[in-house]
Amino acid sequence: MRKAAEDHSAPGLITWIYQAEDLDPGQTVEFEKSLYERYSAAAATIGYEFRVLRAGELIPSCLGKPVLRYQGTDVLGRRQCFIVEDQSQDPQGLQGLRAIYRTIQASDSVLLNRTLTGPDYLERDKLALLQHAAGLGIPTPRTIAVPFGRYARGVVTEAVREIGDGPYIVKPREMGMGVAVLKVDSERQLTAAIDIVAQATGGYIVQPFIPHSGDMRVYVADGEVVTSLTRRPRPGDYLANISQGGSAAATDDHRQVADMCRRIAESLGAEYICIDWLMTEQGPVLNEWSTASAGFTVLPEPQRTQVVEAFFGWIKRTFEKGA
Repeated sequence: MRKAAEDHSAPGLITWIYQAEDLDPGQTVEFEKSLYERYSAAAATIGYEFRVLRAGELIPSCLGKPVLRYQGTDVLGRRQCFIVEDQSQDPQGLQGLRAIYRTIQASDSVLLNRTLTGPDYLERDKLALLQHAAGLGIPTPRTIAVPFGRYARGVVTEAVREIGDGPYIVKPREMGMGVAVLKVDSERQLTAAIDIVAQATGGYIVQPFIPHSGDMRVYVADGEVVTSLTRRPRPGDYLANISQGGSAAATDDHRQVADMCRRIAESLGAEYICIDWLMTEQGPVLNEWSTASAGFTVLPEPQRTQVVEAFFGWIKRTFEKGA
């Protein structure tokens, strides 16, 4: 790790890096404005500044040390905190994000995504994180990875044998926000869906469609549950993500999963993590988890303030610990 000269007179800085090409061209300015307005006010509670950068405008290098060039300036010349979106619909864009992620990780700046002590794929690979959780005795959905290309149809027979006759959920292994998630009702529809995703560049998984009353996100900081948000789909829909039109309300349902959340966080060495559960009649079933890029701004009060204090307090402690 390199050690840069620290300017203690400058306020702390949090930089969010995202892949602008994943949005429609007309949405990028509005997205950046919205993100800035939501996060800058929260960052100000700890005396930090906030900014948003587009990944395509950054050039990661190793020039005897990690360098991340933006408009001619090495942004790593100033020690700061970063949140790097590590998912993209574009294969080259994804590789660019990973290069930025790893360059920051090699520097003395703080990569806030990197809240886990385990391998970084446990931050985003749904198959890997469910395998990890199942090893802890956590309830998980039966999950089967789709083979690549011409081998993809082999998953259909496996799904029927291990999951049943449907309905099924087909979704990317490494995307979030409900992007490219399909619900199919029969073996014939599953075959057609697999024929489509076999042409995609990313990996997919097949799971049973599990009826549930809501998708609960639990916020965990420093090993303790802070609060939760339960998201529900629109009538007749199956996606509860806010970005897909779902609604949300704060509840106390996290009490029934608090011990399992602590167990997951401890196993990962996670200082900050958001864990999503499907709330079924048989009890909570793990869906996935995410790290620092998980949003908090849709929370009502006082839960929003609780998460802001926990999240940004953790950021400040983490940054100052490495100073």
